[in-house]
Amino acid sequence: MPYAKNGDINIYYEVEGEGPPLVLHHGFSGYLDNWREQGYVEALRDSYRLILMDARGHGKSDKPHDPEAYAIKYKTGDVISVINDLGIETTNFFGYSYGGRIGYRLAKYAPERIKSVIVGGAAYGTANPNQEQRIKMLEGGPEAIIAQLEKLATLTPEMRENILAYDCEALIAILKATWDDIEADLPDMIMPFLLFVGESDPSFPGVEKTSKSLPDATFVSLPGLNHLEAASRIDLIIPHIRQFLARVN
Repeated sequence: MPYAKNGDINIYYEVEGEGPPLVLHHGFSGYLDNWREQGYVEALRDSYRLILMDARGHGKSDKPHDPEAYAIKYKTGDVISVINDLGIETTNFFGYSYGGRIGYRLAKYAPERIKSVIVGGAAYGTANPNQEQRIKMLEGGPEAIIAQLEKLATLTPEMRENILAYDCEALIAILKATWDDIEADLPDMIMPFLLFVGESDPSFPGVEKTSKSLPDATFVSLPGLNHLEAASRIDLIIPHIRQFLARVN
């Protein structure tokens, strides 16, 4: 199985398709197969070399329990380690939610390696949304998480299996890690951005504000959709992604 090495941490990744490279970075508590389950891989692999990765603390990647192990330099370094492992000089990047917040940091700290950035459901952000509530839920373990989520929605067998595989201590460490304030750096991020967000997503105002601070940003609002719904409506999102990537590549 393909692993990239960032220091002593192993980052798992998979590659599908041919064409210009596009790194896909999932959200908090997700894993790389989310992109297949939601239909992004099938929709994009005919035109792009898709690089799916498990973020540290998730999936098949290593899961340190120290919040310091989730400093920005390590999370951005994991992405660079993966493209280095593949011999890729520059790549397009697509991150949703937590993955999108990492995308903004890549634009700041590794601009020479990032051709364009697609962000779904995330402003640049310095605080983890609902941090204390999330930590409390994780402290109850996977079964408690499933019980809470089943009050809100029907979980598929795949979703239940994913939650049961959580390393809750690692996820708590991620939530306790700090984010740097990059608001003043946004005007210097000159690569093209595509930002999309559901209008019912609590992050909507922040994403819209972020788009106005970026020199080359396309902003797409998705009426009536919340954070989770916006991620799965590929019928609405993929046309914007294809148009954007065709322009920048």
